[in-house]
Amino acid sequence: MDNVAVVVLGSLRYDEFTTAFDWLPGRRFTSAFAPSHWTVPVHAGLLTGRYAGEIGVHSRAPELGCPESTLAERLSAAGYRTRAFTANPDLYRYDGWDRGFDEFVGYASLDAYHPDSFDWGQAVENGSATGRRRYLDAVWQCLRADCDTRRSLREGYDLFARSPADGGASSVRDRVRATDFGDREFCLLNLMEAQSPYYPPSPGEDPVTMVAADAFSDDPVDLDRARSAYRRSVAVLSEIYREIFADLRETFDYVITLSDHGELFGEYGMVEHSFGLHPELTRVPLVVSGPGLEGRENRVVSLLDVHRTVADLAGIDADGRGQNLLDDPRPVDRLVEYHGPLPDQEDQFERRDAPREALERRQSPLYGFVAADGSYAYETHTEGFQTVGEFDDDPRARLDELRTDLDIRTVADDERSVSDSVRERLEERGYA
Repeated sequence: MDNVAVVVLGSLRYDEFTTAFDWLPGRRFTSAFAPSHWTVPVHAGLLTGRYAGEIGVHSRAPELGCPESTLAERLSAAGYRTRAFTANPDLYRYDGWDRGFDEFVGYASLDAYHPDSFDWGQAVENGSATGRRRYLDAVWQCLRADCDTRRSLREGYDLFARSPADGGASSVRDRVRATDFGDREFCLLNLMEAQSPYYPPSPGEDPVTMVAADAFSDDPVDLDRARSAYRRSVAVLSEIYREIFADLRETFDYVITLSDHGELFGEYGMVEHSFGLHPELTRVPLVVSGPGLEGRENRVVSLLDVHRTVADLAGIDADGRGQNLLDDPRPVDRLVEYHGPLPDQEDQFERRDAPREALERRQSPLYGFVAADGSYAYETHTEGFQTVGEFDDDPRARLDELRTDLDIRTVADDERSVSDSVRERLEERGYA
């Protein structure tokens, strides 16, 4: 019964990972692919071992409301202590992502690790005020709360003064160090330094914010500056994660490090990761660190395999499509899915004064697959069917076969809303 940690380095491209994370020990999977292009459907796969389409958890239904048991629920039922420390707003803005976790800490609450600290994250998240008023309301709640007032006010100042470019990794590090891990532990971490806004290449510069609508705006983003700032943010992430990894290895037998998706910087005329299944988005880093694990594995694997791998290491049963990464699984073709634009994209296009037609053209689902030999084929909205590599058989026909095996769960589009204070924070980080 091993302790297992899964660490998601949000928006980290495979090519940047190979340069900045050469220090990370373990078995490297050089042909790992995400099942989709953004946080929600990828995490749905990590936690259920199934494609987002078949459990109905994706851009049209971002809540984790599927009837299938999650990995955390199964681990908890088996006696594991389950924790999640996430700097990713998507995993607490929508319902259900805390299922099965004994401790689930979101971005704004990561600093409240001292038992006598005021929880600023809950105060802000549950409040209705916006702008400066939300901070004043939270301060008033802190002064009235049963907490260590001096410590809490200092922590609150640090939180509210934090740059939007701060992805929360240092707070996750401190939370890990303050946690008394024991036996039979499962921990999920999300670090967001590689997510827009990016750290600038030089101190003193403003952070660089890049959203998908920038590709269609009359005021385009400076791609050279954005890519330079992105590389700087990846370097910062690598430095902090080196510390986190060392701390985790003191307690956890296995640490699985991965990215949920990549990022585009002008390829295909696109930026960010909201649209499409381009290989720069779906090919991701994946490293399993543990006793005796080293070297490079070139076979094609999927992030769905993380679900099965964790379950087997923990000695529990878990249904899913994945295979154990450490058992030399047989080569299989792997699907990738796109189920439409991310939530709040309409507001984003309006703010950037980008043409609505560009968004409308990207509403329909797309599918692709990576073959067992590493060749890649995928649908697009504007460029037709694309292939990378050589295929022995018709890739279009093979994709149709894989889709036939996928029982899509239909979900109704509904009206989703978040509080003004949460939306303001999401806009600061380029989400909404």
